[in-house]
Amino acid sequence: MAILGLFDIGRSAIFASQTALDVTANNIANINTPGYSRKEAILEISDPVRTGAGFVGRGVTVGGIKRYYDRFLQAQISLQYQRTGRANILGELYRAVEGAFNEQQPGFSEAFSEYRKAWQEVSDNPEALPQRSVLLQSALRLAGLAKGVERTLTDLLEDGTEKIIDAVERINTTAAEISSLNEMIAKVEAGSSTQANDLRDRRDRLMNQLSELVDYSYFEDDRGRVTVIVGGRNLVSETGYSELTAVENSDGTVDIFGGRVRMNDYISGGRLSGLLAASEEIKGGPLKDFRRLIASIVKETNLQHREGYGLDGSTDKDFFSPLRLFTKDYSDGASITAAAITDYSSLNLHEYEIRFTDPGTYEVYDIDEERLVTSGSYTSPQTISFEGIEVEITDDAGGPLRGDRFFISPLEMAVTGLSLNVTEPEEVAAASAPDTLPSDNRNALSMAELLQGSVPDLGGSFDDHYRGIVGVTGYMSRAAQDSSDFEESLLEELRLRRESVSGVNLDEEAANLIRFQKAFEAGARLIRMTDELLEEILRL
Repeated sequence: MAILGLFDIGRSAIFASQTALDVTANNIANINTPGYSRKEAILEISDPVRTGAGFVGRGVTVGGIKRYYDRFLQAQISLQYQRTGRANILGELYRAVEGAFNEQQPGFSEAFSEYRKAWQEVSDNPEALPQRSVLLQSALRLAGLAKGVERTLTDLLEDGTEKIIDAVERINTTAAEISSLNEMIAKVEAGSSTQANDLRDRRDRLMNQLSELVDYSYFEDDRGRVTVIVGGRNLVSETGYSELTAVENSDGTVDIFGGRVRMNDYISGGRLSGLLAASEEIKGGPLKDFRRLIASIVKETNLQHREGYGLDGSTDKDFFSPLRLFTKDYSDGASITAAAITDYSSLNLHEYEIRFTDPGTYEVYDIDEERLVTSGSYTSPQTISFEGIEVEITDDAGGPLRGDRFFISPLEMAVTGLSLNVTEPEEVAAASAPDTLPSDNRNALSMAELLQGSVPDLGGSFDDHYRGIVGVTGYMSRAAQDSSDFEESLLEELRLRRESVSGVNLDEEAANLIRFQKAFEAGARLIRMTDELLEEILRL
């Protein structure tokens, strides 16, 4: 090998060492960058040259940049992000629900006790107006606190709806960024054996962010592009991405669509899944149970109050404003033209659906028990009577079709409509007969006993039912928080495992800097020495 070959060897040492220094410096610079994977310059022997004495090396070359990455571990981390995202949002929302029933300070339970005590004091002094005035004030306070509890829960549901819409927007934005990186990675890696390592790190970080939001599966094609599948539909594909849409319904629920397909039932992980589940569980659990409690208080109080007589001789008068029915039409061909509670004694405080199996036949279902209540033939206008309720349905345009339904609830407006129907102390019906006024206290005694005893609609007393709500919300909050802590600890463990594989170690990188610096200096010294030898040869 000619002496000029030493220049090539020295030059290769300088270039290889410079590349290794660049990679090491980049590792140090990104030590705190989330999702960054450590890189290493892979040094290889250059192809040797044959000489009379045998093969002689021609220096060093950089065979590639290795990315320290565990695909299996990344898949575990992605799955854990999905579980953690769901657990965290459930913990956050259920803590807020528990706060709505916080009995550490005077709240609904204390107000109900005062309301019940006020009836007892009226029974002790049935002819006295001050006790009756206190009763009315305690009833007003009870109504105000009940509305405050419901307002907290409905505000929480509205906030959850906004969070769902925000999550969908973030999913779409992340999908667009992943699709863009797919194109960049495919272009960089096309026709090359090397990988676009930094671009892949960025994409993995986006995939983790997406995992926090929604559960998905994915696969990578031979060009390095990932296809992301959410709910059986491609969110990101090799040709681009498709957006999810969030549609807010009139009843406050939100439907997630991929194209024309409703995807709520196919989303089981991530923050979006937790938001959808919490919305259903809060509305169908604590909120509905609390509304049933208030509806039962109104119903039972009014039924008992109608039996009595006020100091002014009035009777058959509701104490609270009567319950009102909430209805919702899910039909384009018919509508509810009238709905009323006709018999409070038959009302069981359940929610119903009137379902049309065909245009001429209806079925009334108790959706709390999934029980068929009644059925019959339909002709417009039709008044349908069941369990203390009457509903009139009239054709609008062609009449109800198969699959049409109508929702009827005596609970939905129980709290918002809670107000006093009795406005004057004299109207409080403490007596059981008009001829024993004003000292008759028998109806007030019956009312006090009613408020302490078991109520058929609740399967226990008012206090028991409320304690049940508080207990359930406390359990939900505690279980959700425990789950959140558990999933976070698992995620942290996986992060530590990833750091052990892909993380940057400053001590190691500092040693590499010194090592490659010395190699660079040695390459430069080799070139300088070769130059001196060449000058000496030329002087000969």
